[in-house]
Amino acid sequence: MARPSATLRTGAQMPLLGLGTGPGSVGSWQTSTEPMYEAVKVAIDTGYRHIDTAESYADEKAVGQALQEKIGSAVERKDIFITSKLWNTRHHPDDVLPACQRSLSDLGLDYLDLYLMHFPVAWTRGDVIYPKDDNGRAILCTPDVPFMDTWKAMEKLVDAGLVKAIGVSNFNISQMEEVLTNGRIKPAVNQVESHPYLVCSKLLKCAADNDVVITAFSPLGRPGEAGLHGVTPFKDPKVISIAEKHNKTPAQVCLRWQVQRGVVIVPKSVTPARILENSQIFDFELSAEEMETISGLNKDARIVKFGMCDDHPQWPFNGAF
Repeated sequence: MARPSATLRTGAQMPLLGLGTGPGSVGSWQTSTEPMYEAVKVAIDTGYRHIDTAESYADEKAVGQALQEKIGSAVERKDIFITSKLWNTRHHPDDVLPACQRSLSDLGLDYLDLYLMHFPVAWTRGDVIYPKDDNGRAILCTPDVPFMDTWKAMEKLVDAGLVKAIGVSNFNISQMEEVLTNGRIKPAVNQVESHPYLVCSKLLKCAADNDVVITAFSPLGRPGEAGLHGVTPFKDPKVISIAEKHNKTPAQVCLRWQVQRGVVIVPKSVTPARILENSQIFDFELSAEEMETISGLNKDARIVKFGMCDDHPQWPFNGAF
């Protein structure tokens, strides 16, 4: 399988296609991490060389088990790109190193290729992933922890050799620019929700101008939850028409559109046939007109909103993407 990649500011090659392993937590959307353990093994056997995970996904041990079974046999460690993320409850500078070490231990790794700050808002410290008050609102960190304080602690992870690169996730343009301006180490990546109904063209331009790679999570709009949010770009008649022209599936067209924009994609699936299908996007090319047509579908239709803290000043979705 061809593995085109994006070049990070560090010089590292980040495969444009990765396997997403979240979001969610055991006891809510997933009752077992066994499917993700199997999915990671299938993905590596299929040719994936990029796995995207996070503490908050509650499956890093399962991902790690799969990695340990494949590293040294199916793939060498240096040839697979692993991303994890610092969760909202770990923003206090004293919590950053232990959180990274915990992820490394669960994954069975000596280093991460990329470590992202998952969200710009700090929640209360502790091991409860989703701390909520009686009204279902996120319990915020008191006193607040500015994300630049967290970033400075993440920079030390690079210094220590625990992570090769650091970046952000769910940061709007203004927030990303703040890290670019004030960080000693500049962010290599900003991972955001993006699909044909959420194009993020302004963010993509700003990122390109500043040597930041954009990764798209939910690049298909979370089809398994479509009944909850109604965001279904893969069902758009224009996408379907383009797919038929290329003898590809609508999902493959949505993914191909992203990689032709230089965007890294991390579609999640635990179904072997889907994992394979999502990888078969490097043997065709969309025309400039088709790219423009898909980009023109934008509705600014965001699915992941972290609404439980939308009253925080740093809630990102009031800003431009």
